[in-house]
Amino acid sequence: MNPISTLRDLKQINIDYYTAAHTAKQNGKFIAYVNAFTPVELLYAMDFIPIYPENHAVILGARRLSEEVAPAAEKLGYSMDLCSYARCDLGSILTGKSPTFGLPKPDLLLVSNSQCGTLTKWFEVLSRMYGAPMVLIDVPHSGNGEKDPEAERYVKAQVEELVNVLQDITRRKLEAGRLGESIRLSREASDLWTRVLLCGVNRPSPITVFDQFIAMAPIVAQRGTRVAVEFYKRLLEELEERVDKGIGAVSQERFRLFWDNLPIWPELRRLSEFLDARGAALVTSLYTWAWATLWVGEQDPFQDWAEQYLYTANLHLERRIRTYVEYAAQYQLDGFLYHSNRSCKMVSQDILELRRAVAERTGIPGVILEADHNDPRLYSVETLESQIQSFLEILDGRKRSSA
Repeated sequence: MNPISTLRDLKQINIDYYTAAHTAKQNGKFIAYVNAFTPVELLYAMDFIPIYPENHAVILGARRLSEEVAPAAEKLGYSMDLCSYARCDLGSILTGKSPTFGLPKPDLLLVSNSQCGTLTKWFEVLSRMYGAPMVLIDVPHSGNGEKDPEAERYVKAQVEELVNVLQDITRRKLEAGRLGESIRLSREASDLWTRVLLCGVNRPSPITVFDQFIAMAPIVAQRGTRVAVEFYKRLLEELEERVDKGIGAVSQERFRLFWDNLPIWPELRRLSEFLDARGAALVTSLYTWAWATLWVGEQDPFQDWAEQYLYTANLHLERRIRTYVEYAAQYQLDGFLYHSNRSCKMVSQDILELRRAVAERTGIPGVILEADHNDPRLYSVETLESQIQSFLEILDGRKRSSA
């Protein structure tokens, strides 16, 4: 492997982020627990630091602490069939085990039901635990992405009402100038992140999806800040230099693969090394692309946020098929790795049909890997490696027969 040196900056960026969160009260800031599809630009403009319990769970999983904390939540009756993010985060609170020294008490919990039902219930539990108010952005299902003006007005009104909630908590007025600055920084960071992801079209790819999983922390949590913009400027500069010099992220790239669904966080290093040793590069993923599309305009950001909630979060089957077919050509893919994620049923339920349709339209095969994004008790990594090995042998045979 050829490590990307800019990724080392993330250690200090994350330390500074969580330190700012833990010292928010001393510095006149407020804490909002949020989920992925959240108008963070608005929060930053109102002196809120957005904190993601999902990200906290990711850190627990990546540090392989899931098996130490999740059972504490399960002892309270939370089934192992529930999302392992929720079980890990709640278990961390109950056990006190956390690489970030836990999360600071929230002043507000802001969640939408556009992502999944588990998040709403998880945030309700957190709201009761901390005695903090919770705001739910209720998002109607938008079918197959058809425009729905009535739904847009309904969601937009809720986001506009959110401003009043934030002003009541902070006792401060929303300043248009601060919101505009946050929106501009968010757009710049999203544009840079898009260019980072597009570097994967090069042969050899200077970055893998494993690198992207690590690098995405600022675009998720600090979109709308100068920190995210400066980090992605440095990362893009290094990647473009690697492209010019023909330096690939994988030692000797032979296979170009797509990763579907969320990462398997406890196995990032192991699977990265496993694929690298076999010349297989994960060059793109639907998961990392999601945050390239979350910027809003200054003219009517509330309308843009409403449309994000309604349409960006709607991963209907035909949209996914079309997107994967486009990526197959754009990234010159050899194969698809489909993660059937026990914890994320919304993204996993269509995988069999997705694989069939994509293979039919592109001629590119895929393998389904049954695992979980955060709980190692729910899968065998050895089985995953065996499946991937067999799949790569199939791809090798296809390359030989077409040579």
